[in-house]
Amino acid sequence: MKRMKIEMPSQWQYSTAIEVRVSDLNYGNHMGNQQFLAYAQEARVRFLAENGFTELDFGGVSLIQADAAITYSCEGRLGDQVQIDIATEVTGRSSFNVFYQFTNLTQGKHMANIRTALISYDYEKNRPTALSSMALSSPILKK
Repeated sequence: MKRMKIEMPSQWQYSTAIEVRVSDLNYGNHMGNQQFLAYAQEARVRFLAENGFTELDFGGVSLIQADAAITYSCEGRLGDQVQIDIATEVTGRSSFNVFYQFTNLTQGKHMANIRTALISYDYEKNRPTALSSMALSSPILKK
């Protein structure tokens, strides 16, 4: 079977680090696959907060995740420091991709690539809505 490939950007807008906790481990004694998405969300929330936003208030609109793609290349063990680099790409009037590059700083190895698609969403009307001009002009969606 041919492996999926995520085309990653060459420049990153934000970086943060998270230490692998015992609750992040699976029966193989390494970071569980579901934790990668949890770490991606944590990094994204930090990125948004640094720029004055939240997932529920992104320039007057909310965000909802439409899909995710992940490729793995290295394990994370208890106590490892994981660096997550983030970049964004606007893909439509109501959507953008967020790219996450995971590096295991403790092991000095690339861990994973993730791409999530986020949609600007109106929870009251239960439907997508256009990204606000405030969101589009923010450092988050810098072109």
